[in-house]
Amino acid sequence: MNKLGQFITTVVIGGFAVFLAALIALSMTHTEEDSSSTLAETLEKYPKNLDFAALIVPDVYGPEEVAGLIVCPGTTEEQLSDIPAAEAGIDFEDGKVADDVNYFITMSTEQEYSAEKLQRSNVDLCRDVLSQVEAAKAQGQDVAAVYPVQPQQPMQFLRAEKDDDSTRWHFAG
Repeated sequence: MNKLGQFITTVVIGGFAVFLAALIALSMTHTEEDSSSTLAETLEKYPKNLDFAALIVPDVYGPEEVAGLIVCPGTTEEQLSDIPAAEAGIDFEDGKVADDVNYFITMSTEQEYSAEKLQRSNVDLCRDVLSQVEAAKAQGQDVAAVYPVQPQQPMQFLRAEKDDDSTRWHFAG
C-alpha cells in the first residue's frame, strides 16, 4: 500500500475511533430526565407520516416507570377504592371520571403511582375499553372502565382517520 493509501486508511480509522468515543461520552452523560415525557407529548412528536405507534411504558415515562392503568370516563371513586393507584391524582366530577378525559396511571419500580390526564379529543385511550364495558353491562355485569398495562406490554395506537378530527390517536390495545 502506498503512502496515500496508508494516510486515507489512518484518517478513516481515526475518525471512526473519535466518533465511537463521542457516542460513549454522550451515553454516559444521558440522564433519566431526558427520557421521561408524557404520553401526549410522545404521540404529538410522532412522525406525521406514520399512522401506527407501539410504545412501552418505560420508553415514554422513563426506566423507573414499569406498568400502567388506563382509567376511562364513568369510572367511579368506589370502583377504584381497592386500587392503590386511585390516589395518584384523578379528578372526579360527581364521584366519577368526566366524559371528556381519560387517565393513564403509571406505576414505578418503587410502587409509586402518578396520573397523566389526557383529553379524549387528543388521545382516546378508552374507545375500545368503553365498548367492552358496555357489552359487559348489557349482560348484567358491573365492571369498571379500566385497562391494565403490564410491564413490557406494548401499547398500540392508531392515528385518527383524516376525516375524523375528533381524536388524534386511539388506543388499539
